[in-house]
Amino acid sequence: MSQGSPGDWVPLDPTPGPPPPPNPFVHELHLSRLQRVKFCLLGALLAPIRVLLAFLVLFLLWPFAWLQVAGLSEEQLQEPITGWRKTVCHSGVLGLSRLLFFLLGFLRIRVRGHRASCLEAPVLVAAPHSTFFDPIVLLPCDLPKVVSRAENLSVPVIGALLRFNQAILVSRHDPASRRKVVEEVRRRATSRGKWPQVLFFPEGTCSNKKALLKFKPGAFIAGVPVQPVLIRYPNSLFLPVYQPSPEESSNPSLYANNVQRVMAQALGIPATECEFVGNLPVTVVGQLKVALEPQLWELGKVLRKAGLSPGCVDAGAEPGRSRMISKEEFAKQLQLSDPHTVAGAFDYFQQDSSGSVDFRDVALALAALDGGRNLEELTRLAFELFAEEEPEGTGRLLYKDGFGTILHLLLGSPRPSTATLHAKLCQSTSTQGLSLCQFQNFSLHDPLYGRLFSTYLRPPYTLRVNLQAPEAASHGIPTPTSNGTVDTSKPKND
Repeated sequence: MSQGSPGDWVPLDPTPGPPPPPNPFVHELHLSRLQRVKFCLLGALLAPIRVLLAFLVLFLLWPFAWLQVAGLSEEQLQEPITGWRKTVCHSGVLGLSRLLFFLLGFLRIRVRGHRASCLEAPVLVAAPHSTFFDPIVLLPCDLPKVVSRAENLSVPVIGALLRFNQAILVSRHDPASRRKVVEEVRRRATSRGKWPQVLFFPEGTCSNKKALLKFKPGAFIAGVPVQPVLIRYPNSLFLPVYQPSPEESSNPSLYANNVQRVMAQALGIPATECEFVGNLPVTVVGQLKVALEPQLWELGKVLRKAGLSPGCVDAGAEPGRSRMISKEEFAKQLQLSDPHTVAGAFDYFQQDSSGSVDFRDVALALAALDGGRNLEELTRLAFELFAEEEPEGTGRLLYKDGFGTILHLLLGSPRPSTATLHAKLCQSTSTQGLSLCQFQNFSLHDPLYGRLFSTYLRPPYTLRVNLQAPEAASHGIPTPTSNGTVDTSKPKND
């Protein structure tokens, strides 16, 4: 039946009509789906074959890399390799490396711009560093020298390639290693073309290409011209050689920041002050590095989700004296039972070789998450917990280690970055530590750092606790509540 005019019904024609014409869109849609299935099956079949062939080529690189340095002493390796070793081995490694990347899917490397010579630009700086395939930039640059961790020498094949490359090696375990690297970079960069170019990834780690991380100054310490190399997929670009000004030559950080801005502008992305210290993203505020997102807030989220009662922490955190507790004691003190919550909260604090944490760290972190203290009371508590008695017994001072611990807990600052700031704050006195007045002037009244403290110590939520013993609060130590309840209401004007 079909509907005719309103209120009328007429029977349908029982005679079937001609079939509708084929729909080309539907036909193409089915074909494209079939093609995608074929491509997926073909990819699943070819991927392991390509990876296997790539590993085979990687191991074929080893004889060429070994032959170039075989029989040479450490003194001879301090100078660039010349003669047949460079001609044969360099060409072999370059050709096999190109084949390796071809097997991994890089069919062609497109280069835009003019690559400068060693005399024009002894240093190459490549960014953004976003994947482990970025070393492909070595190929159009004719295998320049690189800077690598000394620990990589023990990695099979990779170690041989680093020796072949005469890479500049830096060791995390040798305090003098960084100074030696700086001297070696300067020596090679000022050799007037004797050494090949040195390639740096100045961001120091991988990013998501949305912005450039803050450049580390290592590539700019020599003060020589550098050539920026922009890494884009599917192409890379050499920018013109950057000639440093006299001010930039004498200030590597200024030089690095200006080159970062030039490269970011060419890429059309922001240049940020963000960098990574280990796995922690930090940004620079004055002379201090602080966590991009306060870790203290993340700790608060974990504890709030677990229904923590911060008041359950007893008064065992003695001023100026550490008391180490294990993970089990930590869970007992905070009345936490869920293993995942305990592990997440415990990992926030620095652990010693035995896996214990300082109870003072716990007391300060929970006090910072407690909305019952204002900034003056909180900074006084921090000073009382970590300040030490002077040898003469004339008072208490906050030394470098305690200062670093406070800033690490409250602002997420990496401890090594706080030492310079502490030394500067102590310049006005003849002591090596800060008094309570000096520390509070820094954390409360300094135009820059005071605002930093007031921002980071006012999280988007606050754990409020009713203290059972008012006299305990006067000593700045959290005490148990009678019922263990937590008020997680958000304060006004937060």
